[in-house]
Amino acid sequence: MSYGLSRLVTAGLLVLALPVCSFGQETKKVTKYSQSPISNEVYYVLKSDKNVKHGPYALYRGQQLKLATEGYYSQGRKDSIWTSYGWNSTTVTAKGAYANDQRTGIWEFFTSKGELEQKYDYTQRQMLFIRPGKNKSMSVTLLQPTATGQTWPDVAPVYIGGSAAITSEMITMRYPAEALRSGVSGTVQVAFTIDKAGKCSNYHVSQGIGAGCDEEALRIVQALANGWIPAQLAGQPVAVECEFPVKFGLQKPVSTPAKPMN
Repeated sequence: MSYGLSRLVTAGLLVLALPVCSFGQETKKVTKYSQSPISNEVYYVLKSDKNVKHGPYALYRGQQLKLATEGYYSQGRKDSIWTSYGWNSTTVTAKGAYANDQRTGIWEFFTSKGELEQKYDYTQRQMLFIRPGKNKSMSVTLLQPTATGQTWPDVAPVYIGGSAAITSEMITMRYPAEALRSGVSGTVQVAFTIDKAGKCSNYHVSQGIGAGCDEEALRIVQALANGWIPAQLAGQPVAVECEFPVKFGLQKPVSTPAKPMN
């Protein structure tokens, strides 16, 4: 074998060995249980640094601790394919790749029934597909009506990730202690602006019910600040005012939470 070819073969073997060295590091399994909301995380950390996640990751949620999300960490950063599931733990709601802790390439998002709702290219920052239909829960009006008096956009703003992504954030809602003691329930309307660039601002409660619910509703809606594609009018992005309803409903006592999953 020639010297040049020998160097190429050696270099190739080193490149192939790099992932093995990376994935072959000693790790320790971690199980982290939470009661608010009920969830259980199972992941691995480096034995040399317990603050660095490295290896398979899984999140379980709900009374039955069903699989909600699974993916992989590499040196503390999200990597490879990640998948999210609906409450039955079998219906996929989101699937795509991470690279260096950032979403990359084409991601697919599905409804709770498993129907394709969106297809978004994070590399090109472009929406490739949106399932026909309107968001009935959020009202949208133009920040500045047109000369003809039109007060609504031709195309409403879209939240990347679709209905499943919004629901995933909504389930983190904490019922205020004061509202529980007083038996307060109802719907809080949170208004905010989405500008031409998709940035959100001017959050405020346009219709509240008090007892701590207004503040919690604001927190939930503000958590959805990133990821909006702006509304359009005549093919151009426009600023709009939105009203998002957050419902608070008292529920009957639930059974004792399931034990953590190992």
